[in-house]
Amino acid sequence: MWIWLRDHLLAPVNEWVWALINLLLSNFLTIAGFVLALVIVRRVLTEKRNPSNFFAWFFLVILMPVLGVPLYLMFGGRKSRQLIRSKQAIYIEASAIAKHETDGPQAHDILAYDLTTASNTGNDTELLHDGEVAFERLCREIRSAEHTIHIATFILSNDETGRAIVNLLEKRASEGITVRLLLDSLGSWNCTRKARYRIRKAGGHVAMFIPVLPFQSRVSTNLRNHRKIAIFDNCCAITGGQNLDRRFMGAAPNPDCFTDFSLVTYGPAVAQLNRIFIADWAFASKEPARNFREELSYEPAEAGRSTIEIVASGPDVKGDPLWEQILRIIQEFRQSLTIITPYFIPDEVLLRSMIVKAHTGRHIRLILPLKSNHPITDVARYHYLRELNEAGVEILFYTPRMLHAKLMLADGKVALTGSANIDMRSLFVNFEIAQLHYSDTDLKQLNRWADEIFGNCIPYDEAVNNEDIMPKRLTEDLVHLISPML
Repeated sequence: MWIWLRDHLLAPVNEWVWALINLLLSNFLTIAGFVLALVIVRRVLTEKRNPSNFFAWFFLVILMPVLGVPLYLMFGGRKSRQLIRSKQAIYIEASAIAKHETDGPQAHDILAYDLTTASNTGNDTELLHDGEVAFERLCREIRSAEHTIHIATFILSNDETGRAIVNLLEKRASEGITVRLLLDSLGSWNCTRKARYRIRKAGGHVAMFIPVLPFQSRVSTNLRNHRKIAIFDNCCAITGGQNLDRRFMGAAPNPDCFTDFSLVTYGPAVAQLNRIFIADWAFASKEPARNFREELSYEPAEAGRSTIEIVASGPDVKGDPLWEQILRIIQEFRQSLTIITPYFIPDEVLLRSMIVKAHTGRHIRLILPLKSNHPITDVARYHYLRELNEAGVEILFYTPRMLHAKLMLADGKVALTGSANIDMRSLFVNFEIAQLHYSDTDLKQLNRWADEIFGNCIPYDEAVNNEDIMPKRLTEDLVHLISPML
């Protein structure tokens, strides 16, 4: 009887169960990918992305979850609620200390926002017009610092430039100077281990910003610190877009060195830059902001007549203050606007705002490198450039070498400098720092620098007629589909 039941009733059931198990195992990745895709789609919906960015990620994650899910985990995050909460707690505490509030920090947003955007009068600025000058000045400030050196950079390379700066930082740390070096984990990935060890052994401090590999951090590895800030003795700051790499700066002339500039700032604006650095440092190093009470409360004396507004933008800040400032400049300028940027992948609002202003007869000049160091972004930009050219925007290409500068000049009344490019990543994903300049002295030196760039450019029409420069239209269309993710 038992043998009959086993052969006629249980055997089919066992075969069915084993078939189901085999089906589940053989399709485990697909099922897991689909479940994760649903979770990620929900997250994308809550991030309030622009439509093109949303649909690009939506279709990639849904149609190819095995590829789309890991790519999103590595490159797709934007605003992080956890990051906003943790960084705002630091901002609030730091802001309270800076304001000398003895009753402890008050948990309301205005304090957090005060730390990430502020206007300061009484400053003085000096333009470092190329990589040699910037390198010499950075090394000079490191050598002459009396008590504190704070440096944040996206890239620290293991080349002659990077090694020279590490040697100086190691020496100053061994002499008792407080050295804090904040490196982005992606930009300085896998090339700074020896440098970090040497600086720490000498008594300095090094922190890495958000691990590169997924699941090493509860925050998306896509969120990178792109800020470049160097602060000495809490009273002198060097800012801009130059990394600690021979492509950006160095002691000897280099014909391939990127065309770029940095700015030295003295005065009250330095306090704001220092507080932003300390907030980033406290987040990366897990040190409480109260450990930096002296630095946070220090106010440099007035050093000149320049008015500077500091704007910090990133996934830890509510809204998109840098994007809003750029949009404001585009929409409010009356006569002429110059934009210099290495990469140009604007969102729809910025693009349409530029087109509308051009249609009203306002002069917009857009200057880009003829060939950048990221060929895919060069291909992606032509879809936007074609529309701008048809609208009457003057487009120029800088030919001598890679142009890495970030500069906006409007009507001779306001200028924007800093670390941000005009692309989706800088405007909506990265941690960035910018300075708005309103004084004649600042504007004149920035205009002079821009005038030198104009003389080494060719017009858009000349460039697009060169088949060696222009991408194939099919390639351009395919890259445009993923441009919102770049």
